Amino acid sequence: MEASAQTHTTVSGQLEPVANHNEHQWTDKTLKQRYRIESLIGSGGMSDVYKATDLHLEEAGARDAQVAVKILRAELTKDSSALSLLAREAAKSKRLSHPNIIRVYDLDHDGDTWFMVMELLEGEPLSKVIQRAKPQGLKWKGAAKVLEQILSALAFSHAQGIVHADLKPSNIFVTSQGSIKILDYGVAQALKPTGHEDFLNEQQSDETTVYGYTPAYASTSLIAGKEPTVCDDLYAMACVSYELLSSRHPFDRKKLSEEERRQFKLTKPANMPGRLWQPVRKLLKEEKPQPTLRRLQKVIEPLRVGNILYPVALVASVVVAFSLWSHGKDQVASLQAQLDAINGHQQNLEAINLMPVEDLLAKLPSLSPQEQAGILRVNRNRILDHYEQRIDSALKEADRPDLPNFPAAALVLKELLNIFPNDDEVRNLDLRLEQRRQSLLSALTEEYKARLEQAAYSDKAAIEELDALKADLHFLNPAPIVPSEAAQQKLAENLNQAMANEDAPAISRLMDVAGRFFPTSDTLAEPLAKAGALKDAIGQLADYQQQVDNGQTPQYPVQAAEAFYQTKLAAWQQRITDAKEPKELDAVYNELSAFETALPAKLPSVTALKKQLANAYLAQANELLSHRRVVAAQPLMERANQLMSQ
Repeated sequence: MEASAQTHTTVSGQLEPVANHNEHQWTDKTLKQRYRIESLIGSGGMSDVYKATDLHLEEAGARDAQVAVKILRAELTKDSSALSLLAREAAKSKRLSHPNIIRVYDLDHDGDTWFMVMELLEGEPLSKVIQRAKPQGLKWKGAAKVLEQILSALAFSHAQGIVHADLKPSNIFVTSQGSIKILDYGVAQALKPTGHEDFLNEQQSDETTVYGYTPAYASTSLIAGKEPTVCDDLYAMACVSYELLSSRHPFDRKKLSEEERRQFKLTKPANMPGRLWQPVRKLLKEEKPQPTLRRLQKVIEPLRVGNILYPVALVASVVVAFSLWSHGKDQVASLQAQLDAINGHQQNLEAINLMPVEDLLAKLPSLSPQEQAGILRVNRNRILDHYEQRIDSALKEADRPDLPNFPAAALVLKELLNIFPNDDEVRNLDLRLEQRRQSLLSALTEEYKARLEQAAYSDKAAIEELDALKADLHFLNPAPIVPSEAAQQKLAENLNQAMANEDAPAISRLMDVAGRFFPTSDTLAEPLAKAGALKDAIGQLADYQQQVDNGQTPQYPVQAAEAFYQTKLAAWQQRITDAKEPKELDAVYNELSAFETALPAKLPSVTALKKQLANAYLAQANELLSHRRVVAAQPLMERANQLMSQ
C-alpha cells in the first residue's frame, strides 16, 4: 500500500490529510545522511510526517528499510525547555518495546531541523472504525480483541512508569493485519500548548488537543491541570470502550464538571457485557475506589479453565468408550471407577481455581507440571493482584512511616518471581521496585554525605539526625558508606583546631563523630591518634563540663587536667629553661597566669612551673647584680618573691 494521504499509512501523531502547499519541501532530500524522504503522509500543527527509507538498513540488506519521519515545526524547536521535555519523552517511548505500541526509534536533528524516526504502519485509526460501525457500534467479539490489545499496551507502559495521558480513538491505530498500535506516548504532553494534529482525520472540535490532552477523553483531574497518572489513562480507556461498543461518546462530548459527570445518566451500550459495564461505569463516574487495569483485563479476557481442564475428561471418556468396545462388559466397573477418579480429579482442579490465592498456591506442589502451568496461566492476573497487595503492605511495614520497607517487599517479590520467572510484568515490577529503592537510597546518601561535608554535627541533636540517616541507609543497603574526602578533611581540621584550643568537650564530641560516621580514614589517622592518647583525660574533662552546664558542682578532675595539658606545660617548662632575657620570662609569666586563672582548681604541675619561673627570675637578677645593675634587677627579684609566695 502506498504511503500517501489517500491511504491510511501512518505513524505516531494525528495529522490532517495532506494539503497542496509547500509541505513537500523535504521530498527527495536526505536527513542526517541517513533518512531519504520519499513522500509526505500528512501534516498537522506540530509536524509533517513523511515516508522515508533508512539508508543504513538498506545498505545492510534489510528486507524492510522503510520508516516514518516526523519533522517538527521550527517554532516548536526554538524553545530549549520544550526540546528537553520532548527528548525525555522520546527516550521513554524508545523503552516501550511492545507489539501494541508503535516503536519510536530515535529523536535527532539535522542542523536546526528536529525529527523523530518511528515505525511505519499501514491501516487506519480506530476513530474510522468507530465511524463505520455507526449507529450500533462494534459487536462484542470484535471489540474484545481490540480492547484486550489496548489494555495489554497500557499495562506494559504503566509497568515502565509511563502514562499515555492522551488516549483516544485517533491515537489508537488498527493495522492492515488487524493488530492494535497505540500512538503518541508523551508527545502531546511534551509539545503542549501547540496546535492540534489529527492524523488522517478531518479536524473536529471534540478531538482538539489542548494543553497536552483531549477534553472529551480527559478526567477531571487532568482538566484541573494535575500531573497525568494511571487513573487518567483508565478514564480514557473507559471512554474508548464505551464509544467502541456504541459508536457514541458516553457524555455526548459535552464539557461537564465533576458533579455534572456524576449526575449524568449513563446507559449501558447494548453490545457491552454486564461484567464490563460495571467497572466502565465506575470509571466514567470517577467513583472511588477506581477499578484497576487488571480488573478490566479480567472481564475482557475469556476464562480458559475449560481449555486446560476439560480435555482431560474428554480423553478419559474416549479411553473408557474404547475400552468398553474392546474388552466387553466384564471390565465396565473397573473402567467406570477410573473415569470417576478422573472426573473427581478434574473437579478438584476446578475447585483449586476457585480457592483464595494462598490456598491455591499451597495446592500446586500436589499437581503435575502441566496442571500447575494451567492453573497458573488461568489465575495469573489474580495472583499478580494478590502479590502486588502484599508488596504494598510490606512497603508500609517499616519502623519509620516515611521509609518504605524495601527489603520486606523484595522478599515478597522474590516469591512472585519464583512463580512467574519469565513474566515480563513481574520483571518490570521487580525493576520498578529496585528503581524506587535506588532513588531513595541515592537521595538519602546525598543528604548524609552533604551533612558530613558541612560538619553538621555541632550538637547532640545534629548527631542524632545523622545517626537516623545512617540507620535508614543501612536498612536500605547494609553496605558501609564511605564519607567523601572533603568530609574527612573537614573533620580533621575541626579536630586539630579543637586540640589547639584545648577544647576538651569539642574534642570528645569530634572523636565520637569519627567513631560513628568515619570508620576508616587515612586522613583522620594522625589527629585521631593524638586525641586518642588523651582519650581518658578528655572524657573526664568533658563529663565535668557537662555536669557544670547542667548546674551541678562536681569536683575538678585534676589528674585528667594534668594529662590533658601535659604538652602545653612541657612547652612552658622548655621556654623557661631556654629564656635568655627577662622579657622571655615575662611572656611565660603572662600566659601561665591567664591559664591558671581560667582553671577551676590548682594543678601541681602549674605550681612547679611557678617555682621554676621564680628561680629563673632570681638567676637573671643575680646576673644583673653581678654587673652592678641594681635598678634592672629589682623588678625581677620582686616577680620571683611574688611567685614564691603564691
